[in-house]
Amino acid sequence: MQDTPPLLVEYVTPEPGTARLVLTGELDYTTVDEAAEEADKVLADNPRMIELDLAGLRFVDSSGIAVVMNLYRRAEALGAAFRIVALTAYLRHLLRVIALDDVFDLPD
Repeated sequence: MQDTPPLLVEYVTPEPGTARLVLTGELDYTTVDEAAEEADKVLADNPRMIELDLAGLRFVDSSGIAVVMNLYRRAEALGAAFRIVALTAYLRHLLRVIALDDVFDLPD
């Protein structure tokens, strides 16, 4: 039995007009619904900036990447800026392999 849930999603507002989703754990086909629900809450608040903190993710599969891309597309449709503010070396490598470093300006 796991001590922690496979995914923790925290929605914070570091400053007015900015919404940040902090994801910790595993973002995969078993947890994407929870992440998508939180993304819906973020979008419903109509922020000017949407940030993703992915530094706590240990694993992401294709369905997890699809949630990130869906949030990005929906943010664009609303006219909100979108950025990834933190990620692991694993995720940096993954995003480069699937060429999403061409879509997102990845943090150092």
